[in-house]
Amino acid sequence: MKNIVSIGEVLMDVYPSEDGIKEEVGGASFNVSCSIAALETNNSYFMGSIGNDDYKDKIYNFINKYNIKKDFIQLSNKPTTVAKVTLDENKERFFKFIRNSDADFKLNQFSDEKLNEIDFIHFGSATGFLPGDLQKSYSDLYDFALHKSIKFSFDPNFRDKLWFTNNEVDSFKKYCEKYLLNADLIKLSDDELKLITGIPDQEEALKSLMVQNTKALICITRGCEDTMCAWNNEIIYVPVVLCDNLVDTTGAGDAFISNLINEFVNESVNPKTPKSEIIKIVKNSNNFANNAVRYIGAISFLDHLKK
Repeated sequence: MKNIVSIGEVLMDVYPSEDGIKEEVGGASFNVSCSIAALETNNSYFMGSIGNDDYKDKIYNFINKYNIKKDFIQLSNKPTTVAKVTLDENKERFFKFIRNSDADFKLNQFSDEKLNEIDFIHFGSATGFLPGDLQKSYSDLYDFALHKSIKFSFDPNFRDKLWFTNNEVDSFKKYCEKYLLNADLIKLSDDELKLITGIPDQEEALKSLMVQNTKALICITRGCEDTMCAWNNEIIYVPVVLCDNLVDTTGAGDAFISNLINEFVNESVNPKTPKSEIIKIVKNSNNFANNAVRYIGAISFLDHLKK
C-alpha cells in the first residue's frame, strides 16, 4: 500500500433542508482523503488543520470511521471553516464561505523524515491559495515534492465565492501555473479549463495545457456529457453513465479525482501506460463519481459503496 496525502481544508457544508438545516462534513481535500481511505487499497492521509469547536468530534468520527491516517493533522484554536451551500434546480451547488481553522496549517511542524514517507500528494484545496499559513505550506509541500521527485495531482477547485474581482481571479490563475506545469495528474472542470486558459474552444484549450505539460494525464470533467482527457499527445473522450437519481453534485468532482488518484497509483501510471488502461481508469472514476451524486453531501455515498 502506498501513502497518499491530500493537503487542504476540512469544513462543514451547511445545507437548507425540509427539516431546517443539514450539516455535513466536507472540504475538497478532506473529501478526497475519505474516498481514498474508503477504497481501502492505499493509506490515506489528510494534511490540514481542524477547528476547536463543536464540529471537531463530528470530523474525527469520519477520520476514525474511514481509518484516515492522522499523522499530518493539526488542531487550531479557531472555529471550523463553514461553507453554506445552496442548490439550484439542476442540483448544482453554490457556496458562501466563512473561513477559519483551515488557514492555520503549518507544514514546518513536520520533519523531512516524516514527509519522506509520502508516496503521492494531491493538491486539491479550494482554499489553499488564500492568505494564511496553509498557503505557504501548500507551496512548500509543492517544492518538497519536486525536490524529492514525489508524483502529485492538481485540482484547482475554483470557487467564485472566494475570488471576487478580476485581479483576484488573475492571482488565482497565477497560483495555478506551476502546478499545471509539473503535476503528473490534472483534473479540471470545463469551466475551470476556460477560466485558466482563456480559450473558449475546449479542444484548443486542452491542447494548450498539453504543450505546457507533456507528461501529465489531464482530465476535463464535462458533467453528464463525458470526460475529455489528454494522454501521450492525444485527446480521448471517455463517456459517462447518466445518473438515474440525481440528488446533489457537491461531491462529484472530488469523488472522480479520488478514484483516479487511487488507480493512478495502483497501476503505476507512467508514459508507457497504454491508452486502453487510461480509458479504463477514467471510466472507473466516472462510475465512482456517479455514486456520489445520488446522496446529499459530498461523502455520504461512501456509506453505500458495495465492497
